Amino acid sequence: MLPAILNALRFIAFLVMVSSAALNAKPVNAGGRELIASDTIQIRIVGQSDLDSQVRIENDGTISYPYVGRVRAAGLTEDQLAEVIRSGLTRKDIVKKPIVIVTTVEAGVYFLYGYANKPGQYPLIRALTVQQAIAAGGGIAPLGSDWFVKIKRRDPGGFITEFWARLDDEVWPNDTIIVNERIF
Repeated sequence: MLPAILNALRFIAFLVMVSSAALNAKPVNAGGRELIASDTIQIRIVGQSDLDSQVRIENDGTISYPYVGRVRAAGLTEDQLAEVIRSGLTRKDIVKKPIVIVTTVEAGVYFLYGYANKPGQYPLIRALTVQQAIAAGGGIAPLGSDWFVKIKRRDPGGFITEFWARLDDEVWPNDTIIVNERIF
């Protein structure tokens, strides 16, 4: 009798644990993907096609949207940006109850160049370190060095700067990562 009661208690504890985890779980892609500078996004207002727009997120992380003005987009998810635009349209009494849909048309990119196994252009779909970006390009080629990696980056003023990168540096949209030859 005692083993049956213990088994029943274990089963009840298991059910409580599973139901608790299910209640606290978040959907995998709740809110859509996080937007970054240089993403191109499509903004649709259901039933208001004259307000539909396709825009590129500027390097400073903002977009300009009619009647709402300049708003920060980078760092927000697609759904969060849709809510910002919805509240802006509602606040200015442009549309009474707008349904706003934001989708990513084209993600930002970075370029991998030099002694990488697969140099080329890659989508920057989330925040990456230099090491992760190189790994996405198949890693460092046999003659390449992780000690001699440079980044070329265009600053907001339009000037291109080049600097030695550490593997844990963050990759920005439109960065060119250059893996140089190792010294024997």
